[in-house]
Amino acid sequence: MRKILTVLILMVCVIVPSFAAVTDTMLNVGLQNTSSVMTIDPDKDKPFDFKLDLQADFNMIFNNGPGFDVSLMAEQNFNELELGVYYAHKIDVNNDFEIIVMAGPTFQLMGDFGIGMDVKCNFLFDLSSSVYFNIGTGVLMDIVTFPKSGTDVHFVMEIPLPSVGVGIRF
Repeated sequence: MRKILTVLILMVCVIVPSFAAVTDTMLNVGLQNTSSVMTIDPDKDKPFDFKLDLQADFNMIFNNGPGFDVSLMAEQNFNELELGVYYAHKIDVNNDFEIIVMAGPTFQLMGDFGIGMDVKCNFLFDLSSSVYFNIGTGVLMDIVTFPKSGTDVHFVMEIPLPSVGVGIRF
């Protein structure tokens, strides 16, 4: 595991400077409540619960506009791990405030494998030149899961409470 992480870190260190047009490289860590949501789900037997998910995002923005985002989200008890790969677009509103809009597929890696689609919007408030506060929400859609018993096409759309986080710029 250490060898894989070392190779990944070295790849990021080599690849990141090779993008001459990169204007922002950001790492954001935060919490999101994905249980207290407005859900459109035909399964009415789900009980209400409250849980906080840990989320980490890595953004790379080119020419102060388009870019990409890679996100990892884990439940508080680490039973599920979700990977999101998004197209991201940053909009500069003023010197201390930016908006990042993201859309792309998500993959449920732990537990039952699943595929979904997310559309998110994050508001970034600069605390200093390299540290920012992040608040955001979006629409999270689960489309298909592959449990051990077969395939389950079960469309679920959620609008979670806003996530909060702190990020740094490189």
